[in-house]
Parts: sequence; structure tokens; C-alpha cells
Amino acid sequence: MYVLKTVAEYMAEALRNLGVTHSFGIIGKSICPVVLKMVDYGIEFIPGRHESSSGFEASGYALKTGNLGIAFGTSGPGGTNLLTAAAHAKANNLPVLFITGHQSIKELGIPQCQDSSSYLADLAEMFRPATLFSKLIERGDHFSTIFNHAIAIALGGKRGPVHLCIPFDVQTEMLEECNIVFPERETLVNYASLDRVITAINHSSNPLIIAGKGVNRSGAHKELIQLAETFNIPVVTSPGGKGALPWDHPLYHGPIGVGGCTHGDDLLNHSDLYIVLGSRLSDMTICNLKRENHPETLIQFDCDPTFVGKILTSKTIQITGDVRDNLEFYLNGIDQTTLPKRETKPFAYTEELPTLSKLSLASVLSTMSDLIPYNNTVFVDDGSHGFNAVKWYKVKKPGSFVFDAYFACMGNAIGMAIGAKVAAPSETIFCITGDGCFMMLGSEINTAVCKDIPVIFIVVNNMQLDMALKGMEKTTGRIDGTVFEVPMDVVKFAESLGATGFKCETAEQFSSAINEAVALNRVAVIELLTDRDEIPPTAHRVLNM
Repeated sequence: MYVLKTVAEYMAEALRNLGVTHSFGIIGKSICPVVLKMVDYGIEFIPGRHESSSGFEASGYALKTGNLGIAFGTSGPGGTNLLTAAAHAKANNLPVLFITGHQSIKELGIPQCQDSSSYLADLAEMFRPATLFSKLIERGDHFSTIFNHAIAIALGGKRGPVHLCIPFDVQTEMLEECNIVFPERETLVNYASLDRVITAINHSSNPLIIAGKGVNRSGAHKELIQLAETFNIPVVTSPGGKGALPWDHPLYHGPIGVGGCTHGDDLLNHSDLYIVLGSRLSDMTICNLKRENHPETLIQFDCDPTFVGKILTSKTIQITGDVRDNLEFYLNGIDQTTLPKRETKPFAYTEELPTLSKLSLASVLSTMSDLIPYNNTVFVDDGSHGFNAVKWYKVKKPGSFVFDAYFACMGNAIGMAIGAKVAAPSETIFCITGDGCFMMLGSEINTAVCKDIPVIFIVVNNMQLDMALKGMEKTTGRIDGTVFEVPMDVVKFAESLGATGFKCETAEQFSSAINEAVALNRVAVIELLTDRDEIPPTAHRVLNM
């Protein structure tokens, strides 16, 4: 005999059984049934201050757990506010289920407040390009098929966000049965290219490993080091690949591209083979590569084949699937007796720090990893502070540096750090952000305070949109719209939201603030008043007007 349950209850039960422990969002009438049922099933709801931040929190949770993140928005503007976070999750291959509300299907065609239908803001249609799958569920008996499909895509080989728009009356519709199927992780390996890959590496005279964000996403840190040490190949990192291996590993030759070092970019221009691990090779990574220096051969590992072999003129060996799975297989297939001897010299890639009259962000970031616990993750927002971190921050724990230079959404790290702390309460979680990012989504600190999620936020306050200002000034001679005439007092703002604030104008004050913030184990905001004239390492991309 079947027990009748609502669609909302079947969804809540399924997500609990999948191992989801928290959801993020802002509640509203059209989404109430499913949110409240999740609470009934033990999934804690973290109410945000802006849907975009809630989406980033779900992404941070997904990144840390490897499981599905859940983000809610009500109908209409609640859903459209989630779109930016959805696109960010897609760019970063993060499995997040975005759930939005919708007026009752029975009332479709009647003008209603916060309309999500095709008469005003068709959320199912809007989310399609920003996710891997987006669908309006029009009937309760369609729920299980559509839900199973969405979850399989989100947690499948490519991994990424999906979206379901569920009308109010569909959420409350009673069903006799609902067949939910949980996807199992598949090992995705390109078996056919083993001999071609090994041959290409053995015949190369100056190979180079470019470690991208995919190494961090797949957790392939051990395999990366084994690959580099087996063939004695130098490693450089893309901006998003920073932290793929420890900064002091003898085969690490530094970051490349925007925020990169001169030595790393020089290697990029003098190699005949690139082994690219989980990087799209965007402009932020290869901005300093000259076309005539494209390598003869490219071996590109990527779960998403969209850009593989299409960016460089090189002969390409495409390896589709999970980076870690493929490296494990390839490394196990190597005959050590056939490897050529290759000499490489360790290289200290650090460059000279700037000398400034006021606090230098580069100097602060170069010492930060010595001040914080080893068991940490640092989320870094987009802007000049982010690329300063790419250049100067010394990652000790592989995979502990999270930065997106691809979609590059200002403010994403604030929410991601909160979601990550929810998922990994034993880790010390930091967020490095700027005053511009903080003005956009800094109110989310109150979410962390209310739910006692002790993240340490470091806000770089140079009273301007620094990356835009320096870039515009160099290329156009103008700085329109880049200076805050009334700058933010970060500490006062943080304290008004319930956080503990620290104001720092010297490196000594920063060191003291870090120690105190870690010891407090509560939400803390450290304001860095840095020198406005410091030149960020972002001048490689030139705008022609």
C-alpha cells in the first residue's frame, strides 16, 4: 500500500538521502513548501541577505563536500538574482541545484506579483545558458523523471549547475510513488591515448606542465606531483590553478598569465610541449604567450572538450574525462625503464617586492601563509587584490587556494567562504576581498554572524575600483567611475553587522589581527588600508579604443 506524499516531501527526502545537510537561499511564498519540507527532513536552511550570495554559498558547499549544493530563490526577481551565481558555478564545474518558485500552474496566464512565467520572466528559459540543464516542472507525475535527469547531469562527468523551476501547486501535489535514482560516480578515462601521450612526453626536449583549476577541482594534487617527478618536468599554474602543488616544491616554477611571474611566462614561450591539466587556456592564462611560440604539441586534459585544441595552433592530443582518473591510469601504465633522463634546475620564482610609503598588499600577502593554520582554505575575490594573491601568496597546503579568473564575478568569494565553512567546520576559512566587492555583497557577513559561521574576511580597502582604475588609466588616460568619493569604513560596517572588526595600516597590525581573529573563532573582518598607488600585476591585457 502506497503512502501519499507531496512532491516537496519526495524532494526533501531524496536530497537528505543523497547526503545534503544544508541549503541556502531567501524564502518566499512560491518556494515555501519545498524549503520547509527540507527543514522537516533535517536539512538546515541558511537564509541569506541576497540570492546571489546564497548561490555562491551553495557553490562553496559543493566545492568542499564534492556533493550537491542547494540554492533557493522565490519566483521572479528571487530567481533572476540567482543567475549570476549559476553562471559562476557553470564556469567552475560546481554541482549546484538551483531551485526557483513559480506561480501555480492552474493560475498561469493571470498577472501575478513576481511572475516566473513566459509572460514576464521565464526562469526556466533564462537559466538554460547559465546551467547544464534547466526545466519547468509542470506536473507532479513528471517530477521524478526530471529530478533524476537533473541530478545525474549535475553530478556527472562534466559536473555543474542545474535548475528546476517548480510551481507552488506542483510542490504540494500528492503522489502515490516517486522513483528516485541516485547517480553513481563513474571513472572516466581515455584509454586509447596512453601510448601517444607517453611518446610525446619522451620525445619532447622542453616540456612544461600547466596546472589549471581542474587539478584543484578533481583533487589531483598527488598525481600532478607524481607526473612532474616521474618525467622531471617543470610546473607552472594558471591563475585558477594556483595551489595545485606547494609553492616550495622544487619543480614549481610559479604562476603564469595575469598575476604571473616573468620566469613562468618565459618557460611558456620556450617549450615544445604543453601538458595542460584542467585549464581552458583563457586570455588570463596565456596573455603573455606569443603566437610564434605556440608549442609543437599540446596534451590537454579536460572534462569539458569545448575549447580543447581550439586555442593554440599546436597539434593536440585530447584527453577527455576526470583529470585525476586519467592521471592515475597513465601513471600506472608507464614503463620506468624507457624514460629518458631529463635535467631541470630548481628555480626560486619570487620577484622583488615593491617599496611603498604605505602598506603594500604584495608584502602582506607574501607573508600571510606563515601566519595562518596549515588546515585552511583561502577564497579570493576578483580584482587587483586577487591577482596580487595569485602572484605573492605562498600556498602550503595543495588545493587550499580558490580563485576564479574566468567568469570573474566580484563578490563571489564572500558567499563561497561561508558555504565552505558550513561544509568544513574544522578548517580555518579565509576570504580575501576588496572594498568594491565588499560594497556589493558584504551584507552577507550578517548571515555568517547569525548562524555562527566563523569565517575570517580580509578586506583590501584602497578606496577605488583598483584594477579598473589602473587599467583604464594606462590604456585610455581616464579613470571615470573608478574612485569612491566617500570611501567605505569597513570596520564600522562589519561591526554594524555583528562581526568583530580590525583596522590595519601596517604589517605588524595585520599579523596581530590574524592571530587574534584565529583565536576568537568567530566572524571577523580585517580591513587593510593599502597604498592606493601600488601597481597590481594585471597590466598584461591591453584595451584598444
